[in-house]
Amino acid sequence: MEIAINDNLRSEVETASGGKQTVLYTFGGQPTYMNVIPAFKCEELGAGYVTGLHPAFIVGGVEKSEIFIGTYQAVIRNGEALSLPGEDPATGINFDQARAACFASGPGFHLMTNWEWEALALWCTTNGYGQLRGNTMSGKSHANVSEAGTISKYGRTLTGSGPASWRHDGTKYGIADLVGNVWEWNDGLKLVEGRILMPADNDFSMAEENWPDTGSCIDFHEEEGMQISDAVTDQDWDGGAFTDVVAKAGYEIPLALKQALISPIAGQNLTGHSWADNSEDFEELPIRGGCWSSESVAGLAALDLICERSISHSDLGFRPAFIV
Repeated sequence: MEIAINDNLRSEVETASGGKQTVLYTFGGQPTYMNVIPAFKCEELGAGYVTGLHPAFIVGGVEKSEIFIGTYQAVIRNGEALSLPGEDPATGINFDQARAACFASGPGFHLMTNWEWEALALWCTTNGYGQLRGNTMSGKSHANVSEAGTISKYGRTLTGSGPASWRHDGTKYGIADLVGNVWEWNDGLKLVEGRILMPADNDFSMAEENWPDTGSCIDFHEEEGMQISDAVTDQDWDGGAFTDVVAKAGYEIPLALKQALISPIAGQNLTGHSWADNSEDFEELPIRGGCWSSESVAGLAALDLICERSISHSDLGFRPAFIV
């Protein structure tokens, strides 16, 4: 399969965007618009991170020079997940269906992972876009109601139809709709009875049963709310501002969890709320970003870990990614 065909469409997109965007081709020959994200090191994100290449650019221990992220929230055509402008994003799809549609596009294509989301989110805050806006109020930004996209159905907007301020780098060639419009399934992270499981790097093809246990849990405290701990003492579900997630008294949160945007690092300028359910015999997969009705709970740091993999609804979609 040839995933990068140097045709007129691809050339036009690359030229117009100055190389920020490209067009890849799926197994079925369908075009999909992707943003090229060059590799960067953790220390480029500021103080509080380890040094070395960011985990999003390491796949099963192999370093990558770049990753490709869908410019737009996904649609599905002929069973393949595509990133296309001006479309009503695919919704009513569960985690396994979203993942399968991405894999169906061909080798290297996959459901956007938590490591990829986190890399973009922290790049945004480092470069002044941590307060990214989007469709968070029925087609408009709740934070700036003069910003609006083209309504498609319910409160959703057509992919990429909002202003440049709804794109990750503030330009019309950035990644659209990371905040709001529809929540997005992420791969490579889950919560099982409160225990946090995730690969150490961006190994998107690792079998889910092999995802390592980080040794950390999400627990709840009557006064402090959601916290990162070494054990579950209160089985419940709850949530609050991402910036309010704290460590259990006497517990040091592993840096990997902060890098994975599960708990904050001091000085981060990211908005969004976090929720989790650590009930017995309960498994949750992550959704991120918020939707058209989320208002102030939406944001680059918004993380919902109360969804079972079978859940599907009209404000939940996904985004493809690609690594060669």
